[in-house]
Order: sequence, then structure tokens, then C-alpha cells
Amino acid sequence: MLRPLLKKLRPVEGALAADSLIQAPRRTAATVAALMLSLTMVVGFGGIAGASYHSITAWMTTALNPDLVVTASSNLASRTYRFPSSLGEEIRHMDGVRVVQDVSTPRIMFRGKPILLVAVEIASILKTAPRKPVAGDEATMYREASAGRGLIAADNLAQLQNLHLGDVVDLSSPTGVLRLPIVGIVEDYSDQQGTILIDRAVYTRAWADDSCSLFRVYVDKGVSPLVVRQRILDRFGGQSKLFVFTNQDLRNYILKITDQWFGMSYAQIFVAIFVAILGIVNTLTVSITDRRRELGVLQAVGALRNQIRHTIWMEAVAVGLVGLLMGLGLGAIYLYYMLEILRRDIAGLRLAYEFPVQIALGL
Repeated sequence: MLRPLLKKLRPVEGALAADSLIQAPRRTAATVAALMLSLTMVVGFGGIAGASYHSITAWMTTALNPDLVVTASSNLASRTYRFPSSLGEEIRHMDGVRVVQDVSTPRIMFRGKPILLVAVEIASILKTAPRKPVAGDEATMYREASAGRGLIAADNLAQLQNLHLGDVVDLSSPTGVLRLPIVGIVEDYSDQQGTILIDRAVYTRAWADDSCSLFRVYVDKGVSPLVVRQRILDRFGGQSKLFVFTNQDLRNYILKITDQWFGMSYAQIFVAIFVAILGIVNTLTVSITDRRRELGVLQAVGALRNQIRHTIWMEAVAVGLVGLLMGLGLGAIYLYYMLEILRRDIAGLRLAYEFPVQIALGL
């Protein structure tokens, strides 16, 4: 099928290049197949990385919007030290502070797996960082959860544990089993195993614990978060182990972790491309070695060195083009398959299908 096209581009060189590929179908097919599979992996990994990045950044815009976060850990991960709730009251009365949300984030066991429990005042979250539910009515979800008559489940937890809107969930607490229905399901990337959000009043009562893991602080309009941050540090920095992150600090920390994972993905992409390039180079090297006598005869009857060079280049382009087109087509299917596996079996993440156009153009 390619021979007429190559011959039309350059009558002599194109015909010779096509004949060379046709004469060694086993070698040519192996190279094209290796190239196709390598580029399929590139498209798959690149598509997942892009979809993950866009989903995480969109979630940060809606869910992680406090001006300041007061925590006891420099990496936002440690939960060994807890603040007394009285600290939140003191921060509320500081100049420039508009809203303070007390948050507890203990890990609990759910169906044999550790998940993240987030206890926060749901009514306050509705005013500052409302999120559209994946399943359920937004008004009903916030009303029932803030009244302590239900919980909000992360979408990845629902996918991994086969949970649905209205299912009653049993949570083990120090005071007994807490049974609450799922009143809403939202996208949340706080934990890979899943997250459950409940009202803080329910947590304080069931866990008999009013301590806090962190405080989400919103400042008054027109007030610089950096000024309020310095006031908090000046007042409480010498009394306890306390770190205050700005919203930009928080985003940079999360994106840094995300980029580390993307770095592994891009390393796999580099290896796949490197293998593909080696495959083409190896095939052409073998082809030239096998055809030394033929190429010598062509030069003896008047073929120019540039004509021989163009013949080899057209072989390379033909192999690369066929492998690329097949790789992009198979990669589009592979990306869909990987997203489904990621959603149903690995992390429960409902990532949007986005074909990596920039990577495809780069390839």
C-alpha cells in the first residue's frame, strides 16, 4: 500500500525503499510492532498523567481554598501531634481572621483497610468550599451531613468498596459502632484508599475527642494572608509545634508530590521512546549490512550517494510512520482500558478521558 505513495514522492528512491521493506517482511513487521507497542505505552502513561494532573488541580481549586492552614507537621502528613480546640477559638478572635474551621483527620479501619476520616463543620464547608456531588443532591447532602444524619463519601472509596448513595455505613468508634447513610458522593483526592467526611459534632460525640489535626483559616477581605500568618506565628509559634502554610504553599506541596509520581511516568515514557528509536536503528543497520552488495551494484550503475542515503531515509520514515499511526490508534484504546482499570480496581479514581495531543504531536 505504501509503495505507490513512496514511488510518487521520489520515483527511484521510493521504489527501492518500498522493495527493501517488502523483501524482509519478518524484520520490518517486528520493528513496526515493537515501535507500535512502545508508543502505545507512551500514549497510555501520558494520558493518565495528564488526566490525573487536571483532576487534582481542579479539586484543589474547589476543596483546598483556605487562605491559611495551621498544622503540626511540616509535611502535612504527620498526625501524631494534635491541637486543643481552644487554639482554634483563640485564632478566631485574632485581627483579620474571618473564618476558622477545626479539622480532625484520624485514620480508621473500614472493611479491613485504613481510610481517612475527615471531621469538619459541614455547614461551614458549604459556605467556603462547596463541592458538586458525583451522586446525590447538593442541598440534601449538606443539610443531612451537617445535621449529623449522614456522611459524605469520596468517589474513590465508593468505587473501591462498591458503595452507593443511601447505603448505610458502619464505622467503628471508641463509643461503639456509628451507623450513618451515605447522603452524597464527591470527588476527593485526600487519600488513595478513600475518605469519609462527617460533621465535627458527630466525631466529637462518637470519638469523645475534641482535639484538632489542623485549622483552615480564611482571612477578611482586603487583609493579606501573610500578615495574618505572621500574627499567628508570633503569638503561638513559641508555645507549640506549629506550622502555618499559605494556600500557595499548600498547592506547591501537593503538586510537588504529584510531580514525583509524574516523574516516574515520564521516565517510563523516555524508556519506551528510547527502545523504539533503537529498534528502528537496529533494523536499518541490519538492512544496510545485508544489502552491501546490492548497494554497491546500484552505485556501480550510476546511483548517487545521496540517492542511496534518501532510500535509507525513506525506509526509516515509512517504518516510523506506520508504527506511529498504529501506536496512536492502539494507544487511544489502551488509555481507555487503563483509566477503567484505575477506576475499578486500583485507586477508584474517575479520571476524564483526555487523549494526550501534545505528546502525540511530539512523537
